[in-house]
Amino acid sequence: MRLLAEAPSRLWMAAGGTLGVTTQRQLRQWLHDHAEDGYRKFFLDLRELRCADGALAGELCALFPRIADARFHLIGAPDRIRDCVIGDERFTLHTAPDTAWWQWAHGS
Repeated sequence: MRLLAEAPSRLWMAAGGTLGVTTQRQLRQWLHDHAEDGYRKFFLDLRELRCADGALAGELCALFPRIADARFHLIGAPDRIRDCVIGDERFTLHTAPDTAWWQWAHGS
């Protein structure tokens, strides 16, 4: 996980590798800690992230803090993560960084 940009109330992070038991815990803690610190918009570049075999949908959904005003922009999220967030208004799915970057630049 790498923090790439920070602005008032929003963060841009990239994650790569395999999302297994240990990395799920680390990513979840990072997101929850920053949400507790007042960040509400998370731009997460997940194009290089793979879900480990056996990762359960409930565990993947638990990565993201359940804060009503939090918003998550997921860029290139693996199918298993996309499947668990579809229909949740807190999430915007992007296939490439350009649309997410436009929203970042305009404070959306």
